[in-house]
Amino acid sequence: MEFGAPHLSVREPIVPNPDTCGSVRRNLQRRHVDITGDWHFWVQYGEWRLPTDDGALTSDDSPGTPFDECLRDLEGQRLVAVEPGTRERSCAFSFDLGGSLEIWPSIEIPDDQWSLYSVGGDIVTCDNNGALVFEKADLEQPIYKPLDVTWPRGAA
Repeated sequence: MEFGAPHLSVREPIVPNPDTCGSVRRNLQRRHVDITGDWHFWVQYGEWRLPTDDGALTSDDSPGTPFDECLRDLEGQRLVAVEPGTRERSCAFSFDLGGSLEIWPSIEIPDDQWSLYSVGGDIVTCDNNGALVFEKADLEQPIYKPLDVTWPRGAA
């Protein structure tokens, strides 16, 4: 998920090694353009639940269920709070239009629950014990260019 002001991320084509397989070669030779936010949020090995008025999507649900629409309900919402969740070592994320997301440690995989990456290279990771780890990224690869975006009054 992407949060914050939008940025254009451009990866120029890469000349592949001669022994690179066809599909990878083709992908490397393309220019990739993506819109990213000030912050990129990635759920790694946490269990999660996303409730909505019409139901809930959880980490146990298979992709392609009707509840996938719950993920689209978060689009355009602003992250307004991150607080301790209702479960042990969990975090609850609250959004401005009523969306909520709770993430807790995986029982099966004792690794990081989630990470939040800033466009400036700051990384916040929630480990399996619920502790927050702060670090800086190596920013050699990505190229970010700000977009000219006008927000509605009072929305920024």
